[in-house]
Amino acid sequence: FFLLELRFCDKDIKYLMESVWIQSLRIIIYPCLLAAVYISWITYMAVHESWGLFRENWSVSVTMTLGSFVAGATAEGGAAVAFPVFTKVLSIKPGIARTFGLMIQSVGMSMASVVIIAKQIKVLPKVVFYVTLGGILGQYFGTYHLIMANPYPRILFTFIAAAFGIALFISRFHLKWEPKSEMPLWSIWTICLFLVIGVGGGIFAAQTGSGIDMLTYIFLILMFGINEKISTPTTVVIMALNSIVGTFFHAVVSKDVGIAFDYWLVAVPIVVIGAPMGATCCSYVTRDFIIYFLLTLITLEVATTLWLVNFGNEEIVISMIAIGICFISFSGMILFRGKTSVRN
Repeated sequence: FFLLELRFCDKDIKYLMESVWIQSLRIIIYPCLLAAVYISWITYMAVHESWGLFRENWSVSVTMTLGSFVAGATAEGGAAVAFPVFTKVLSIKPGIARTFGLMIQSVGMSMASVVIIAKQIKVLPKVVFYVTLGGILGQYFGTYHLIMANPYPRILFTFIAAAFGIALFISRFHLKWEPKSEMPLWSIWTICLFLVIGVGGGIFAAQTGSGIDMLTYIFLILMFGINEKISTPTTVVIMALNSIVGTFFHAVVSKDVGIAFDYWLVAVPIVVIGAPMGATCCSYVTRDFIIYFLLTLITLEVATTLWLVNFGNEEIVISMIAIGICFISFSGMILFRGKTSVRN
């Protein structure tokens, strides 16, 4: 191709060369990044003689074997598995579980995002941009100004997961509209909406390690009727970017990572394979499989919270208010979607 480029200036040949180069890059980018991560990780572990961390924190590695797959395959994020297991089963403080979730997603879900882009799996770039922009502000406020005391982070996470599950169920089994592959409309109002979703989701993620992905997913499927197989990779990319922002705040600005770094070290070699594997599987399975898989995880999350978390009068009142807000919001989204479908 190089010799042909010297001899000819034909645009078709140039286009062919560019296409071959891009396709080659798509094939090698993930293996190259994977090799770079493993070389860096092995070097660090060897130099600091940190192999003993696996013996001390093997439960973290086991947890992220499933968590990383969920992170790449669904709109819940790896913290959707890590946060409840850490806080309920392993008795790790919510703040540490949150920081670990952000740190591990910044690697695992970023790798999954690379695979999504390399395999040309469809996402919604404008949604990613505006939600991520709002998410930066949300992460900042959630990290430094709107900090929740225990047990509210655990209750908040369960509430978001439950709302997410209800939205999934309504969208798939009660609404008969055909799912869309593109946003039906873009306007100043839509841009502002996704910026606000990003701010709210960023605040949630700053408390539990995830949330911006699930919140975005709820709006995409309920309000705009976007196909679950498109909404899912879109939210994976959003959560990866928001996790990088959160990790920056904790690791660079606040420098309060602490023992979460040890947990991160024993999970990194797992998530860089598990999350991309989940993203790849998601592109091949049916939308019903994704929905049933998510509903199963959410049911377990809600059941374990009701079993393990003691709800006082204050927690019950706040939960009831949140349920009311959720009901009104969902009704408004469905009404908007119905009017938009009729108009189109």
